[in-house]
Amino acid sequence: MMRLAEIEAHIGGMSELRDIVGAMRSLAAMRVQEAEHALCGIRRYAEMMLAAIGAGLLLVPERAAGTRLKRRRPALVLCMSEHGFVGGFNTRLADAAKAAIEADDQLFILGSRGAALAIEHGLQIAWSAPIATRPRGAPETVHVLADELYRRIAQSGISRVEAMFSRHSSGVPAVQRQLLLPLDLAAFATNQRGQPPLHNLAPGALLEKLTAEYVSARLTEAVVESIAAENAARFAAMDSAHDNVAKKLAHLHQSAHLARQDEITTELLDLVTGAEAQASE
Repeated sequence: MMRLAEIEAHIGGMSELRDIVGAMRSLAAMRVQEAEHALCGIRRYAEMMLAAIGAGLLLVPERAAGTRLKRRRPALVLCMSEHGFVGGFNTRLADAAKAAIEADDQLFILGSRGAALAIEHGLQIAWSAPIATRPRGAPETVHVLADELYRRIAQSGISRVEAMFSRHSSGVPAVQRQLLLPLDLAAFATNQRGQPPLHNLAPGALLEKLTAEYVSARLTEAVVESIAAENAARFAAMDSAHDNVAKKLAHLHQSAHLARQDEITTELLDLVTGAEAQASE
């Protein structure tokens, strides 16, 4: 059995660890709430851009029938985690991407920790970058990603872009796959009624800008969804770790109590032995 001083030192270290884990758990919970709050506005903006595209098609109805592009080189944008302590969050995404991706597909990964794990899983990465850790950083992440996507669309002939990300739910985060490009403009045209909107830009340029805004909104939604799911996974991992630390602390306190009783007993025996020795002399 360890001595009382050693046990008390372990208790001090485990108490500090419990505080750190508790702080990480609280921070993860706060980040989940922050991301969920931001998602409401992002989704409304995406819906507004979608409605604007539909209205803009009234300016060029003859283009709506032939907007579906031929499938050449698809690109998959995978939203993973920037930091660790997320349990199986990245592994689920890597497995889903591995099952969905084909030989000619280009894989874009957001998230440094996730990109490292994807390489370990044998995935070939065309491009990767850090992912925002808070919703307010998502627009900058999307801006960097969109620049690279459009550059490769122009150079490499990418004509189909999908996003894959985890969506936070009450249970295990679900992996979602969402088509970003091309837009099926024919579906918009069949549902549009009324007069064409007033506009200052040429119809073609207007539709291009609206489409770019819509894609950016959907990418931002995917990034913020991923932030929420990542922090939900981190909260679950830290909650489990907090419980384990609490159990170990309880065991250490019990061991300290037994060690303290042993020391008291030893001291009493020493006193009795000393008293008997003096009495015999």
